[in-house]
Amino acid sequence: MDRPKTSRGRERKQAIIEAAAALVYARGVRATSMDDVGRAAGVGKGQLYHYFSTREDLLGAVVEHQLDQVMGEYERFRTDTWKGLRGWFDALLEGQRSRGFRGCPVGSLAAELSAESDELRACVAQAFDRWESSLAASLTRMKTRGALTRSARPHELAQTTLAAIQGGYLLSSAAADPRPMQRALSAAYARLRAAAEPKRTPAQSGLIGPD
Repeated sequence: MDRPKTSRGRERKQAIIEAAAALVYARGVRATSMDDVGRAAGVGKGQLYHYFSTREDLLGAVVEHQLDQVMGEYERFRTDTWKGLRGWFDALLEGQRSRGFRGCPVGSLAAELSAESDELRACVAQAFDRWESSLAASLTRMKTRGALTRSARPHELAQTTLAAIQGGYLLSSAAADPRPMQRALSAAYARLRAAAEPKRTPAQSGLIGPD
């Protein structure tokens, strides 16, 4: 739906989205009704349907909101450097612990929303595509600088990295144990490092120091 014209309207709409996102993340999609969201956001049914004409509209906004939160965390790190990638992976693991092993805010929506409708399945797919494209852009910059081999394929590396992350989230959540995710992240990092350009000796490059 269109963006509200007044600041009060924008704040109210955002409050509805945040309430819905929190409920869906805690309970799941099927266990969250529009009435639940209205009560949590402190708005009546008329206001709720003023901003979101259908439940599907609201769930689509929830996906975008959760992706924005994930990308906000991701963008804190220079993921076009090895140090930044390592820092991001560490933050993912710590976030999984701190949230009580409830899983990825975006990934946890994937299965349920894919069963809701083709439109919501496409919305989730677009969210992952945005995340993957951002990571691929970082890896492309590394390749341009020579930190990755010429044969490295940034988009494939980005896709397999996100697949490892989501698998780690799933197994870690099921077991309420950080170790499966820690192992998945270690494997993802090792795969990325395997695509690194071998370091040349100072005699070969005329340089001393890290990449």
